[in-house]
Amino acid sequence: MTILFASDLDRTLIYSKNSRGQEVSEEDFAAVEWIDEKPTAFMTHKGLQLFQQIASSISFVPVTTRTAEQYNRVIGLYHNVKKPKYAIVSNGAVILEDGKPLAEWSDKVIAQMQQNSTSIEHVLPQLDTYIKNKFVLKVLQAESWFVYLIIDEQAFSIEDFEKLSQIFYQQGFTLSHQGRKVYIMPTCINKSTALQFVAERIAATTVYAAGDSMLDFDMVLNADHGFIPSHGEAIHKGGHLPPNISITKRAGVLAGEEILKKVSDYLL
Repeated sequence: MTILFASDLDRTLIYSKNSRGQEVSEEDFAAVEWIDEKPTAFMTHKGLQLFQQIASSISFVPVTTRTAEQYNRVIGLYHNVKKPKYAIVSNGAVILEDGKPLAEWSDKVIAQMQQNSTSIEHVLPQLDTYIKNKFVLKVLQAESWFVYLIIDEQAFSIEDFEKLSQIFYQQGFTLSHQGRKVYIMPTCINKSTALQFVAERIAATTVYAAGDSMLDFDMVLNADHGFIPSHGEAIHKGGHLPPNISITKRAGVLAGEEILKKVSDYLL
């Protein structure tokens, strides 16, 4: 029997200083990422211990919107455990196997993007108007896969998000608002499909999945057991969530710890 635990990273398992919450004292945080020798992402010490126990006993697959380069900064996560064989990065556009991209997977994604006309080249010209808008601070690309906006959260309204969503949804893109970022993602680039590929590749019999954003929702929904942090964008999907999905009682970094405790309890 092969058990797989797939999880988003940022705002699900690991947290920046701005997103981790105020309920945990500074000495209870464990840094798992550093940029220019400065700690930038955290877990609780208990959460990190639970993660390492889980990753040592079952197949863990990180599933993140981070690029491979950004993912490889999270070295503290694997301080005492072996780095997982598979990692899903760039929101599912790239699957790493032993640290190297699987060409057979990314080639399929590229072919689908070309067929659907959902490349970056189709997005950028339409953003010229929004670049001049008060809420857009910067437009960035995740390699050649998707676009994301750095926004002024105070100036960005629900109406702005809904308008952007309607415009791009009709063209084959999914939007997700996560803190200071708004992702504009081709629908063929998604975590759920990539995870299904990995699950079949390793013949997983049971899948646990966790994630906070709309980019995680289908992955969590399709798992045998899914977890959404209570602060997550995904809980606002609407409608009744099926019984295989649990929402944490805690928010911030403590939600990450709670998810890991629940997964650990399932394994006992």
